[in-house]
Amino acid sequence: MSTAAMIRAWPTRFRHIAGIELSIRIVIAAGIVWLIAGLFPHHDPLWGMVSAVIVSDTELNASLTAFRGRVLNTIIGCAIGLLALSVLGIESWSVLLAMSVSVLFSSNFALTVPAWRIAPVTVVIVMMPGLLMGSRTAGTPIALNRTVWVLVGSAAAVVVSLLFAFVKRCFRRTPQVAA
Repeated sequence: MSTAAMIRAWPTRFRHIAGIELSIRIVIAAGIVWLIAGLFPHHDPLWGMVSAVIVSDTELNASLTAFRGRVLNTIIGCAIGLLALSVLGIESWSVLLAMSVSVLFSSNFALTVPAWRIAPVTVVIVMMPGLLMGSRTAGTPIALNRTVWVLVGSAAAVVVSLLFAFVKRCFRRTPQVAA
């Protein structure tokens, strides 16, 4: 059964609780990213906050799977985008070819189809500035910045998931009654 089907099958009360828990997790993870960004002058936490939202989940295993897919496909997209800029140059068709290659490459490593979409999106983000500015190197700082902030945001979401899992485990323990 899909996640959406499982959620629809839950009673309304439990859906509200899951929604509240997810919103709390997202706010905490995004807040961590915001605080980290504040430590560095002129840094834009956009991709970190987006990653914090995408990787956040009410289940630890789902967060870990999303973390793996997000980080791996961001790295794949950045690498293929930069390689295409340097080898193929700043041509419109090179962006399309690099997008296709990134999906084919990503499909061998990512566990889920939605994660495959991250690599071609990243290719576009990395290559478009170079195409628009007529520069093979314009995408390099964008690729590095995006990768770093995706790692920061994704890691923040996983840390929050780990903390929530720990707290839930502590509350599930029943005290032993002395005999």
